[in-house]
Amino acid sequence: MITQWTRAVTEHYGTAPLGEKAVEGIKSALVFAGALLLSLILTPVFRELARKLGMIDQPNERRVNKMPIPRGGGLSVFVAFHLALAGFVLLEGGAPVSREFSFSWQQAFLIGSSALVAVGFIDDKFGMRPFVKLACQVAVASFLFAAGIRINGILVAFPLWLDYAVTVFWIVGAVNAFNLIDGMDGLASGLALIASVGLAGTLFFERQMENMIPYCALGGACLGFLRYNFHPATVFLGDTGSMFLGLCVATLPLVSGSRLELVPSLIVPLLAMGIPIFDTLLAIWRRAIRTALNRRSGQRAPIMAPDKDHLHHRVLSQTMSQKVTAWMFYGISAALVFVGIACTLWRKRAPGVFLVAFIAAVAVIVKHLARVELWDTGRLLSSRRVAIRKGLITPLYVMLDLLILILVWLLACWVLYADIPRGLLITRMPLRVGAVFIALVVTKTYRRVWRRAQFSDFALLCVAVAAGVAVGAGLVEIFDAPDEGILRFGLVLAAFALPPLVLLRLAVEFFQGAMQALKRHALKKSPRAERLLVYGAGIRFRNYMREQTLHLAEDDSVIVGIIDDDFQFRGRVICGYDVLGDLDNIPDICRKRKIDRIVVTCLLAEENRRALLQMLKELNVKATIWVNEERDFT
Repeated sequence: MITQWTRAVTEHYGTAPLGEKAVEGIKSALVFAGALLLSLILTPVFRELARKLGMIDQPNERRVNKMPIPRGGGLSVFVAFHLALAGFVLLEGGAPVSREFSFSWQQAFLIGSSALVAVGFIDDKFGMRPFVKLACQVAVASFLFAAGIRINGILVAFPLWLDYAVTVFWIVGAVNAFNLIDGMDGLASGLALIASVGLAGTLFFERQMENMIPYCALGGACLGFLRYNFHPATVFLGDTGSMFLGLCVATLPLVSGSRLELVPSLIVPLLAMGIPIFDTLLAIWRRAIRTALNRRSGQRAPIMAPDKDHLHHRVLSQTMSQKVTAWMFYGISAALVFVGIACTLWRKRAPGVFLVAFIAAVAVIVKHLARVELWDTGRLLSSRRVAIRKGLITPLYVMLDLLILILVWLLACWVLYADIPRGLLITRMPLRVGAVFIALVVTKTYRRVWRRAQFSDFALLCVAVAAGVAVGAGLVEIFDAPDEGILRFGLVLAAFALPPLVLLRLAVEFFQGAMQALKRHALKKSPRAERLLVYGAGIRFRNYMREQTLHLAEDDSVIVGIIDDDFQFRGRVICGYDVLGDLDNIPDICRKRKIDRIVVTCLLAEENRRALLQMLKELNVKATIWVNEERDFT
């Protein structure tokens, strides 16, 4: 039937590329419409089935639904997807979907996805231990790998064992990414719809329209389900549907992707799954850190235990609207897909497009999304400072220095030679990098306490790098072929190496400042946090800040601002804190900023001391004075 309809279009347009595109476009549209219609019909059926089987999501502290809602409705997406593909094959007279999506693929994917959907259905109905479910996911991914759905060839020809490990990791990671993001009305199904449209669009611009059929089937099935899943939802995907969506988005590009092009084969699927993947990485990071913190305090918190700090939970707490939150994530996902398509269209400019998008994404992530994980990480590292001092600092410096020198050497080769001949990796890199590293060792770089470093220490570091670069150039001239650009390469290498090596030595102070900033942001709006006003912005204040950093994990106080009697400091910012005024402004500041305690970090004249005591009595505010420790001031 489809062939008869499309034959008329072909006769009208002839055999030109426009006619071929029109034919493939009609096929894709019909598959999309068929999957959409099937999903619209089947979703209410499976919703009632889930209700009768008792598969109901009950409201609790972790869930966002306020009333019982059936789960497992994602079974309709699975059925609509496969029925749409089967109907297409039948109407095409038994021809496969395309050369890539052959009968063998369709059979293998039907078996693998059916097994995964069965696992999800059992979990939705009876519950399943996380590690058992993970083992089942690995088994399904292994079956698909054996059936030929592999990553091998997209980048380089992997050995079999590495190809298996990477493929299984990719599939299982995507399955769990969509499983974790499915915590709010319409989120996972909407993101899968956008991903399928984006991946189909990539194939359209790649002139592989025959491979768009499975993506159209997936998009239509998701759109039909979204009719019942968008807020206020009457049915949830459950693990049945969310894991199937992750499986589709992960495996379809492995079959349809161009093996010769990195951007459409790898970058676009990564960007299409950007939000679920990022949420999964944050969840792993967050739960691992909290597990370590709880073990130190004697509490038990399994790493697989669910929480309410996923991206959609955080945004929902700010917007207080599931619709607004869903549309925000839809917009971000669509923007990521647009970046992927732009990289496909403008291959020569793809690194620039991707770099701009990456910088913008990092700014958003650091500012709005990753505060919880960074804060918990800072607490963990601060509480283990003694262990780090006992033997990890020096090996860490050595390892990072070697990594920096290797990366800088590669960057210098890329800048000067445009490519890096394999022979240089074997001959010149050890000479160049080894000479600089030996110079760092000889100048006692790894015996210095860089937290107490002076100008002379950093000057000697620069001398060591310059000497190492010069010695390395001499060794290259002696043991390798002479190079006319050896001086230029040495200058570039030294210029590239010095900034990261110096910044690495300053990283401890930077880390302390970052942890203080995160602490202030985390506690500023907390009703349980003690709000401090610091009196004095001199050297004792800096020592006080250093002591605060040492007790970062235990202290629940937040500095609101500073006051100082030196008029030159008024309106300035010191150590990241605003100077709000002087002694006379304390009453107004305490009332407006709701100060709980004043910490004195300076020597007070007797007249100022008496004035401050009188203010404290009137304001009923506590005060402490800090020399090397806090003690009662009153």
